[in-house]
Parts: sequence; structure tokens; C-alpha cells
Amino acid sequence: MPADRLRLIVADDEVLARKLVRKYAEAIPEVEIVCECGDTTSLESALEKGDADAALLDVRMPGPDVFDVLTRAAQRGRVPSLIFATAYDRYAVRAFDVNAVDYLVKPFTESRFAEALGRLRERRRAGTDTGDLPRLLRDLGRRPDRLLVPDGARIVPLPVSAIVWIKAEGDYARIHSGAKSYLVYRTLNDLEERLDPADFLRVHRSTIIRVDQIAEVKPADSGRYLLTLQDGTRLMVSRSRGAALKRFIL
Repeated sequence: MPADRLRLIVADDEVLARKLVRKYAEAIPEVEIVCECGDTTSLESALEKGDADAALLDVRMPGPDVFDVLTRAAQRGRVPSLIFATAYDRYAVRAFDVNAVDYLVKPFTESRFAEALGRLRERRRAGTDTGDLPRLLRDLGRRPDRLLVPDGARIVPLPVSAIVWIKAEGDYARIHSGAKSYLVYRTLNDLEERLDPADFLRVHRSTIIRVDQIAEVKPADSGRYLLTLQDGTRLMVSRSRGAALKRFIL
């Protein structure tokens, strides 16, 4: 098979999106779509076959988390070259860039699609086509060891173990760690879903804390509690979250 031949999996829950990619791919010599998937369950089956050189993946599809699927595929053996597509998450796009994984922002043009495949082919020839997949999965999977956060003009890794507390700021969240804080394009709901509930607790609709950072708990008015963290930060626990807090401290 020619070195530039690409057998491509296209995974997207939108039929029109898959149709558009198929149209774009038909215009590029030596590209063959070997499987189309509308959810991550069918994607996992396609990856198990191992007959694809590359996969174009929507970040969010019905079924198991896409990064969990990729983690299992990586444990079984070789994972094809990856191009991610996203329409919703600027923070994830920056993370993909840091990890040297191609991404397409929807809606993408035919020329941008061709550019991504051209770049992927170059990496295949150089033997670096999969990027740093273990690092990518660690950063973006369901239970990350670290988060990629903006620090001035840079994106830097922040160990999850270094997080003290998190405060919602509209569609963003401010992560407090030591003397610094980082504003990330993530909702508190998203962060709560990704962080380990054995280590982190949502104590208010706008606040998540790391449990081992609690220094003191005092009853407040009407069934609420006042938390003091080890760094001196004082936070109110809402009435609805009081029962969850009790399970940690009793």
C-alpha cells in the first residue's frame, strides 16, 4: 500500500457532518473512508478492527466518553492517527494544540480539512503521527492527573493535587492553587464531572473544594456551614450541600 494511503474512520453523530467529510475526502487522492460512526460504541468497534490509519473524531458523541474509548483502544494496541473536531470548546482546542494533535473547528472548510490530512501525512512519514497520546488522555480524560490552564500567554499543566478550590465565574471557572489562580473556559458542572468525587466536593452552586484542604467547619445560620480552608479562605456551604459535607467529616 502506498505510504500516503490513508484509511480513515469518520466518527460524528451528525449525519450532515459525516456527509460533508465524505465529500471532502473524495476530492483527495489516496484517502479512503473505511468506516462511519455515529456514536462512541460503534467507534470502539471500528478501532478494535485495527484496519484504519487515521480517525476524525467529534469530541462529543452519544455513548461512552470518547477519551475512555481511546484509553481502552490504546491499552489493546495501536491507535490510529487522530484528528479531533469540535464546535463548542475553546479550552479543549488549546489543549489539543499543546499536545500536538490536529483539530478542526466546526464548521471547517474543505481546504482546512485537506490541510489537516496533509499535516497528518507528514507526521506519518516522520513517525510521529499519533502525537503524545498518553499525555493527551491524561489531560483530557474523565479523571485527569492534571489540567491545562492559561498562564499569561502560555498554557501550563496544573496538577489536580495542587488545586485548593474552584469558583464559578459565569461560563468560566477560576481555579485557586497556592498564591495563584487560573481562569479556564470550563463550567463548574464540567469540572465537577471530571474531578474525582473522592477528592473534590461541591459545597455551593458556585464553589468546589478539595476535601483535604478543609481546616475547620463551623455551623452557620439555617443549617448552613462555614468552611475555613488551610490557606485561610472562608467559604459558605449551602443548605442543599450540607448533607454531602457531613458524609466527609463524620
